[in-house]
Amino acid sequence: MKIIKMTARYVIGFKDGGHHIYENGELVYQGDRILFAGHGYEGPLDETQDMGNALIGPGFIDLDALSDLDSTVLAFDNQPGWKKGRLPASDWQRRETYSSDELDFNKRYAFTQLLLNGITTIAPITSILYREWAETADEFHRAADIAASLGVRAYLGPAYMSGYGVVNPDGSLDMRFDEQRGLKGLEEAVRFAEQLDQYGDTISGMLAPDRIEGCTPELLRQTADAMRTLDCPARLHSCQGQFELDMVHELHNGLSSVQLMAEYGLLDRRLLLPHLQYLGGKHSTPEKVQRDLALLGQAGVNAVICPIVAGRHSKFFHGVRQFQQAGINLSLGTDTFPPDMIQNMHMGTILSRVESNDITAASAADYYNMATLGGARALGRDDLGRLCAGAKADIMVFDFDSIYTGQNFDPITTMVLNGNGRDIKGVIINGEKVVWDRQLVKVNIDLQAMHHQAQQQFERFMTSYPERCYQHPPLQEIFPPSFPLSRP
Repeated sequence: MKIIKMTARYVIGFKDGGHHIYENGELVYQGDRILFAGHGYEGPLDETQDMGNALIGPGFIDLDALSDLDSTVLAFDNQPGWKKGRLPASDWQRRETYSSDELDFNKRYAFTQLLLNGITTIAPITSILYREWAETADEFHRAADIAASLGVRAYLGPAYMSGYGVVNPDGSLDMRFDEQRGLKGLEEAVRFAEQLDQYGDTISGMLAPDRIEGCTPELLRQTADAMRTLDCPARLHSCQGQFELDMVHELHNGLSSVQLMAEYGLLDRRLLLPHLQYLGGKHSTPEKVQRDLALLGQAGVNAVICPIVAGRHSKFFHGVRQFQQAGINLSLGTDTFPPDMIQNMHMGTILSRVESNDITAASAADYYNMATLGGARALGRDDLGRLCAGAKADIMVFDFDSIYTGQNFDPITTMVLNGNGRDIKGVIINGEKVVWDRQLVKVNIDLQAMHHQAQQQFERFMTSYPERCYQHPPLQEIFPPSFPLSRP
């Protein structure tokens, strides 16, 4: 295999336990492994690529990676969510609102977007609000084929659940359960994770119970057992909203979501917890928050912070420093469109400072660490999220020659403040170029045609809202335009 040296104005290497900036640096890799990051490489070379005024860094790790056409954007200005389809009406006969081909297209489209934004490792997430029940292993075998064809490193597993929230005719909120269906979904997810050897080391299994309020105690207990038996990540959305707080409190004798996970053995170093915005349960106090933080920290769990989607819904988790002091590993997810990790780092830094009323509460470096080292730690991978000898050759190249990046005073801070995913000009995964000069190179995809197809498919999907929505209003009432709209 060729030994390739890349040079750039900045190389973000790994030294003395953390990231290190090498100005006018060198990165050398062979096959799927990094050989060298720093200055003055003296070994053999087959090829040299000068990336110019750019930053070469480890690829981003997205542990709540949107692999769908994003339905959360429909709730941005259409509230309250329970009235506008974020929970289905209790009289809706659940069905699939996408065909199998459309579900496959959604994943291909979303994985492509993630790659173009410099994200090299993903743990996908979709909405199952519009599904007949949850996800299937067949669907995810196809997803594995799609991920492998595009070259993205993916942790995959079909979402499963014991129940889901509904809106009753009187406007009250409730749950509908089918525990056996949830346990069957877990069994299917375990079989799926055991059948991935054919894809090599870029496709791995994970467990994806959907939301904590939709998991019965038995499903939580068996998920915990399966997570340890398979030694794979398990991701559970938790502490993310008032509906969850109310349901967990009512169904589980006043426990908080964190206490519920502890009760059934789920808290573990393999556990990924997106959001974590509401600690302490329904009747939270500072003491209860500290209790939950201590439980999370002692178990070594991993927070997956999703700044943009949280901020869009007026939510955010309670502080980088508070979580760090409790010993909780922090990682990042995008969870919405655009799947732009750089924008999420910027928004996360801002929201951390605003939430704490402290300008020192978080830095660009804190969030860059979450998007790289924190994500790798959450996956138990010391060969990801860093550029050093022995690490995987998962690399992204950020372009500082764009006129929109402004004046560069520090490469990480400038990228986070002034950049976005559109400034990513190269992505290498496992030593293979997958994006170069902002184009996919491993597969031939007409991105403009894909964009148009996504729009058409999304518009068809929106037409399913009246049947699913509380009191079944017409579409224009669910999603009114921002201003009066006239059509010819």
